[in-house]
Amino acid sequence: MSIDLLGVVIVTLTAAVVVAIFLVLWRARTSPRQSPIAVASAVTLAAWALVTAVLARRGFYQPPDLYSPPPIGIALGLALAMLAVCLLLSPSLRRLLTNQRHLILLNVWRLVGVVFLVLMANGQMPALWALPAGIGDVIVGAAAPWIARQVETPEGKRRAIVFNLFGMADLVVAVGLGVMTSPGPAQVFRTTPTAELATQFPLALVPAFLVPLAFALHVVSVWQLVGDTWVVQPAVSPARSR
Repeated sequence: MSIDLLGVVIVTLTAAVVVAIFLVLWRARTSPRQSPIAVASAVTLAAWALVTAVLARRGFYQPPDLYSPPPIGIALGLALAMLAVCLLLSPSLRRLLTNQRHLILLNVWRLVGVVFLVLMANGQMPALWALPAGIGDVIVGAAAPWIARQVETPEGKRRAIVFNLFGMADLVVAVGLGVMTSPGPAQVFRTTPTAELATQFPLALVPAFLVPLAFALHVVSVWQLVGDTWVVQPAVSPARSR
């Protein structure tokens, strides 16, 4: 697959994910005060994606040598930490992320796993990475609409929990194998080719932007499915309850 075509696919996918999340947040509004939160969140995501793309174009995510920690791993960790802080500090944002069907449907983008398999077939990515990452992503993306349709039923809720856990495991495996098949101190498997393409533009948008975002949304979904503390409802005074 040519880099130009890969760029069109990944950049278009990234833009589509940002728009889809904005629509989910916008449709979840229950008061005018939540509109700025939805818009600000979408603008922040778009800015994050743009910065990630610019840094990738400049080679920021490529390992500088064989001994330094992988920049893509550091960026992913920082992204997860920032997403966690935003969700923990903003009850308004959490209230906009309570529609389980929409949260699960956002995983349709994971059908991008087909691209990983194509890259493997063309000798551009190692099979050790592409097969588990690509097949796992395709399973998640293809199953998302089916899981979303049934999530409101007791059995569907259990399936949604398994779906989210599988989705998170798939991301962990993909990132782990990506690091272990790329040049650097954490390289374990000497493959030909290596997974270094995932540290370059445009594919770097996947581990640096889409992966932490998808992992955070899985956590959001599981948190709500297994507990009831995601959104704390305001207390109602006795006088108001009459």
